Amino acid sequence: MIIDTIKTKLTNHLFQQNEWIKKGLTKHRSKSILFNVGPIHYALIINESGLPEYRDQINTYDAEVKLSISSAIELMRGNKKAYIEIKGDIEFATLMSNLLRDVEWDYEDDLSEMIGDIPAYHLVKLAKKVVTSTKETSFNIADTFKEYWLEEKPMIAKKRLVEQFNNEVDRLRFDVDRLELKLKKL
Repeated sequence: MIIDTIKTKLTNHLFQQNEWIKKGLTKHRSKSILFNVGPIHYALIINESGLPEYRDQINTYDAEVKLSISSAIELMRGNKKAYIEIKGDIEFATLMSNLLRDVEWDYEDDLSEMIGDIPAYHLVKLAKKVVTSTKETSFNIADTFKEYWLEEKPMIAKKRLVEQFNNEVDRLRFDVDRLELKLKKL
């Protein structure tokens, strides 16, 4: 499949640019891991040289990291408390997650091979500005909708109000139980 070919080439190229990753992974040769981010699945296996390789399918995994799209967005926002589910070899999964967080793609170098150094530099600089402003705008819009749905047109309940409601229901249930006991005594 074309998508798998692209994933394979991109993954191999990315990890070859970040050969420092070998140090942490040499003792984990031949281990495999599956990353599930919502509907997206990405399987990696550590090759003999200690670099991760993309595989379109692996029968069994040594570790699995699973998170929802919303948790992935929270991680991108810098929230370290986003819910991540880890199964299997937790040490290996944690190591892979930490290493992958620090992997960087030198896209300016790749682009400079196609269009030259100076145009690549300016294009990357422009792209970084666009990405930063788009990210900020997206988060601002999301926060605006959240505030609107909480305050102006309450479609989402505030945590404080839900807890208050639950406490009132519990108090009402307790009062009904007490009333029942009193009625039985009469």
